[in-house]
Amino acid sequence: MNTQTIYINIDDSGKISLKEDIAVYGGVIFLSKSEKDKFITQYRSIIDSLKCKYCALNKDNCFNKCPELKHSNLKKNDLRRLHNYVKKYLTLACIINNKKIYFRIINDKASKGRFLDYSLRRLIKETIIRLIKDNLIDCKKDLNVILNIDEQTTKSNGYYNLKEGLIEELKYGIVNYDYGAIYKPIIKGNLNINLKYQKSNKCYTVQAADLVAGYVRKTNLIYGMNMNILLDKMNYINYYIFLPERKKDIQ
Repeated sequence: MNTQTIYINIDDSGKISLKEDIAVYGGVIFLSKSEKDKFITQYRSIIDSLKCKYCALNKDNCFNKCPELKHSNLKKNDLRRLHNYVKKYLTLACIINNKKIYFRIINDKASKGRFLDYSLRRLIKETIIRLIKDNLIDCKKDLNVILNIDEQTTKSNGYYNLKEGLIEELKYGIVNYDYGAIYKPIIKGNLNINLKYQKSNKCYTVQAADLVAGYVRKTNLIYGMNMNILLDKMNYINYYIFLPERKKDIQ
C-alpha cells in the first residue's frame, strides 16, 4: 500500500504557570490501525480488572459511571502494571521548563496558547522526522496522521492553528525571515492530518497518554534537570524534546 496511517495520542501534565516548574506533553504512537486496536483491547482489559477498587461503591450495587484511572490517582503497583504495558509501544514527550519561558509569554493567556501550539507542533514534527529516520514511515509515500489530543480550551494568538501549521511545515516547509533559515518539506507524498480533541474518560489511547505525561513530569520534578539521570529514568520514552529549546535537546 502507498498510504501509511499513524496514530499520535497526546495528553498534558502540569500547566505553563509561574506556580509550576514543569509542564509536559506526553503520548503514545501507533503505526497502524491493527496495532492501535490491539493496544486498546489489552489496555481496556487491564483497566477493567482495576477500576472497581477505585470506586467507593460495592461492585454488585454499582450503577454509576466508573472513575477514570489517571496517573494522579493510581496506586503504585497498578501504575507500574499499566506502564509495563504502555512501554511496549512507541512513546513521545515534550518537557517545558517554565523557569526559562519569557515572562511576557507566561503572563499572557493568548501568548501561552501560542506557545502551547508551537510546543505541540514541534513535538509532532520532530517525532515524524525520527520515525522517518528509523525507517518506520516512508517520507515518499502518502501519510495519514490521526492526532488525538485531550480536550483543551487554550486560546492561541498564532497565525496558524495546530493542523494548518503542521501541514505547512511537514508538506511545504517554512521560511524564517527573522533568522534567514529555510526548513525543507518533510513529507514528499500527500499528507492528511485528522485532528480530534477527545474526552479522556472515553478514549483509552488518551488515557495512556496521560500516564506517559504524568510519568515524565514526575520524573523531572524528582530529579530536576540533571540530564544524565533524566535520560536514564526516561529510557522508555522513544522521542522527546525540551523547550524552550537548548542545544542537543532534540533526541
